[in-house]
Amino acid sequence: MLLAWVAAAEAHRPGMSYARVTAEELRLTIAEPELVGRVPLGADIDASRVLVAELLLPGTHVRVDGVECDRGDPTLGRVEGDGILLTVPLECPVGALSYTPGFLDQMDPGHRHIVDQGGEPVAVVDRPGQVVALEGAAAPGQVALRFGELGVEHIWTGYDHLLFLAGLLLTATSLRAMLWVVTGFTVAHSITLTGAALGWIALPSAVVEPAIAASIVYVGIENLWRPSPRRRAVVTFLLGLVHGFGFAGLLAELGLPKSGLLTALVSFNLGVEVGQAAVVALLLPLLLRLRRGPWFDARVVPVASVCVALAGLYWLVERVFG
Repeated sequence: MLLAWVAAAEAHRPGMSYARVTAEELRLTIAEPELVGRVPLGADIDASRVLVAELLLPGTHVRVDGVECDRGDPTLGRVEGDGILLTVPLECPVGALSYTPGFLDQMDPGHRHIVDQGGEPVAVVDRPGQVVALEGAAAPGQVALRFGELGVEHIWTGYDHLLFLAGLLLTATSLRAMLWVVTGFTVAHSITLTGAALGWIALPSAVVEPAIAASIVYVGIENLWRPSPRRRAVVTFLLGLVHGFGFAGLLAELGLPKSGLLTALVSFNLGVEVGQAAVVALLLPLLLRLRRGPWFDARVVPVASVCVALAGLYWLVERVFG
């Protein structure tokens, strides 16, 4: 039961309120009728922010091992129907969370407060002072392991990224040239992945995903003209920047934790590199061995490059029109 759905479907029912609690944020949703007569709620919702915070937050605690989490400035807004949403940024240390709502004694008898974590209701609070035990922020080692695994998994299942890389390696005539290609791709996507994940730069997925497909088409076609190693290194770097936005898009869907953000980001990027290195380690010996045959450049490279371009074209059409 997601909080946004709960707020839309349930906020109009008097006698109920909702909380989503994480180590980074406390979100309280309550029906406006529950607040009538207690605080003024005019058209200017922000004017009531302090008054609502004074009603809901005193006596409300989010703690780790008895230590109160640091609070940021609360913000107030409306949700669909007649719901009021109060959002409070939190900074909690590593450990199990405990949550205590401090406003139930001010609500009408029979008021129920549903506590949500991770998209699922975990407790119903119906009496003042009741404490709810919750999962807390993950330890740095757990964050690193989780996001590292996600990075490896993403590159191994990111067939567009792998095909792009394979297309680049097809025309590399030496181990040194192949390493330049891999390094350029790595450096480039690391730059945009980091910048986008930290919010410094942004591109919508509606632009990024077709652009990744177009980069595959470009590489497949360019292979037919046998680009020079220097030109290929430059092209690899520029197109690798686009692929970095694709990696960042996945991270945005996963949700980088506010606590341990740097650990998660670095671990995900390292996971991508480990997964990529494993694939390259399998491809390099095979390509270098095949390149010894005179038929490789004459037959295999053109046919494989056309297949790469066609696959990219399929993805491009699919992502633009479907």
